[in-house]
Amino acid sequence: MNEYLLILLLLFSFGTIIAMVANRKDFGLAIIIGCLILAASIPEELPDIFVKTITDYKVMALITIVIMIKMLAVILQETGLLQGVLDVLQQKLSYKGMLIAIPSILGLLPVPGGALLSAPLIDLHGKAAGVKKELLMAINLWYRHIWFIIFPLATPLVLLADLSGENIFAIIAKQLPIFILLFFIGYLFVRGIKNVEMEKKERKKGQLKGLLPILLPVSIALPLSFFMSTYSAFLISLPAGILTAFIMGKKKDVKMLKKGFSASLAVAIFGIMLLKNIIFASGIPKVISSHLIGLPAVITIATLSFIIGLVTAHNLAAVGILYPILAPFLTDINMVALLYVSSFMGYLISPIHPCVVLTYDYFHPRFIDAYKFLIPPAIAVVVLAAVFYGII
Repeated sequence: MNEYLLILLLLFSFGTIIAMVANRKDFGLAIIIGCLILAASIPEELPDIFVKTITDYKVMALITIVIMIKMLAVILQETGLLQGVLDVLQQKLSYKGMLIAIPSILGLLPVPGGALLSAPLIDLHGKAAGVKKELLMAINLWYRHIWFIIFPLATPLVLLADLSGENIFAIIAKQLPIFILLFFIGYLFVRGIKNVEMEKKERKKGQLKGLLPILLPVSIALPLSFFMSTYSAFLISLPAGILTAFIMGKKKDVKMLKKGFSASLAVAIFGIMLLKNIIFASGIPKVISSHLIGLPAVITIATLSFIIGLVTAHNLAAVGILYPILAPFLTDINMVALLYVSSFMGYLISPIHPCVVLTYDYFHPRFIDAYKFLIPPAIAVVVLAAVFYGII
């Protein structure tokens, strides 16, 4: 297919997804329709791509993990276990500090779809000040992810260090100023929220037990991940967390499990993986890169990395795709850091990023209004990073 038609199809696919979600249509349905639009570029390959996706262990494992996380989140909320944790944190932090701490702390847990763990806590806390769902979605996504700019166990960062031959802590040191900027931008999200004086409830024995169903699966999965895939580790450990939450909660109703199951969410996650495979099969990343090569190195790295991060919605895949393409431009550690930061910002705000889907599914905000909080700072960070790394 003509390269320009292919790019138009991609834009039409993403535009359709965003338009449908903005009009409160089912996210899973929107993703599937987006897949069908883009598949028009390679119709003969669609059956094979579909079979490849539906038989992919990682895809099915991710769907199962996300559903179990949703179940765990619902049980923790319905039983009141999360409220006990909030009561303890409120004794130490301000109201705004809580909005930052909740997704930040849970964001460091290596749980696929972890944005769904912090969403109920953010929601409970945000209601006290009547914070709009759109802003809560932005805060949850922002502070859930920005730590991976400096987190040495972030897989894409480990991969980039390996590919570039640069010391991972040297890369982190270069990216630290960008992280500080990201943290400050996130604070601007919460600054305008009225500082509600939360009741400092007397700490009761056992209030922190609400964290146990969250920490237990992680503590089980962590050692297991040395012997098997992360997906397999969480498939084994998450049922322990669900069972623990169910036993610990005063309310023991199996309907909570039913409430936590979301067929639409399962379809959406499958659709995201299918769309990603269609994007790779169509050769879109190569087409986009071929039209950007030739620009000044800083502009090429920043622009291409952001676009590939946005299109793939997978930071690890983006790094793997980008490094071979941009290798001639990656002449020093500054350019390596620029690749990571730019691809990360594209990945963070991608409408097919699973955490965006999960957070949207929980809050059901006005999609466009939520994106008004995310898009301008994301683009601004890429521009500032290009300037910063281009002159130092």
